[in-house]
Amino acid sequence: MDLERTIDRRGTDSYKWDDNRNVFGRADLLPFWVADMDLETPEPILQAIRDRSSHPILGYGIRSDEYFEVVIDWLHERHQWPVPREWLMFCPPSAIVGIYGLVTMLTEPGSSIALQTPTYGPLYDLVVQNGRRQILLPFRESAGRFELDANELATRLQDDTRMMILCSPHNPTGRVFTAQELEPLAALAEKRDLIVVSDEVHCDLVLPGHRHIPYGTLGGQRSVTVISPNKTFNTAGIPQATLIIPDRGIRAKFKTFLDTTQLNHDSTFGAVGMVAGYRHCGRWLDQVKQYIADNHQFVADYLEKHVPAVSKVTAEATYLAWLDCRATGLSETEIMRRLVDEGGVGLYAGSEFGAAGEGYFRMNIGCPRETLQRGLDGIKSALG
Repeated sequence: MDLERTIDRRGTDSYKWDDNRNVFGRADLLPFWVADMDLETPEPILQAIRDRSSHPILGYGIRSDEYFEVVIDWLHERHQWPVPREWLMFCPPSAIVGIYGLVTMLTEPGSSIALQTPTYGPLYDLVVQNGRRQILLPFRESAGRFELDANELATRLQDDTRMMILCSPHNPTGRVFTAQELEPLAALAEKRDLIVVSDEVHCDLVLPGHRHIPYGTLGGQRSVTVISPNKTFNTAGIPQATLIIPDRGIRAKFKTFLDTTQLNHDSTFGAVGMVAGYRHCGRWLDQVKQYIADNHQFVADYLEKHVPAVSKVTAEATYLAWLDCRATGLSETEIMRRLVDEGGVGLYAGSEFGAAGEGYFRMNIGCPRETLQRGLDGIKSALG
């Protein structure tokens, strides 16, 4: 595996590389926005897909014993979480579709759902577009560190708040929440009969020196944890999502959602890719995590030296760099214009993650160092 190898993705109908004109108005941008990596998918996954595609029929499939075993083994080995098989449910289209089903099946129209802010934009949409109200929980920010505050949540909950959607590890800030942050949240959820849906699709990308705590190890029966191999192994084009649901009643309601919408059958290649990833790609992942950690440091050092008005929030997980641009004194619109027109780079504006994200930009650094260098040079041209 050569993580320094630059792979040309243009002309592959890549959302990240081939849709820049629609998103930014320029097709020739260097993109750092969409959250997939420009590092090659591990070979065991590609080989498993080749092997399966050698059979001439691609019909409906079933989930083998191995399918369940690899998920259980991965959670136990990587996250020290022994999960019973009956807790596992699957939503092949994506984690977001799974959370959509939970919102519609477990809450009532007009009721309120708590969310962190800033947070991954589609999570807001799941609430608002389903006719639910948002209860926004701002982070407590201290010296560039975003901390989860259960006491603040307690003051904001309303009588009809029956769900919180947690993003852990956090997108876009890169936080890995500690037990001191999560345990009070779990206690509050139990006291208020609050279902916590924990979106943990980045949980395998915790950087060296940090440890992810699955919320399901704390939240008991009133929790649903959502994981996916797609961020882990860079397989967003063959989506898979696993939901860990301890409560039998919640599992039954979610099964009704899957059966009604016919979302209960896996993508053939998504299934074989997931099994191969969890079974054979742990070493690949460890190498990638170290490379990403080095990229984070590279970005921080570069900005400190060349673009001091922009600082990088310290990341504990993910290949997403949260850049604080407030010291530039420029509006988000002007920063975006300069990045596109003068820097030739495409980043996500912080407002995509809610009003609390204004003044920040998110940069995907899951790419070869040479590509990252070019992107940072573009930021320097625009804002240095």
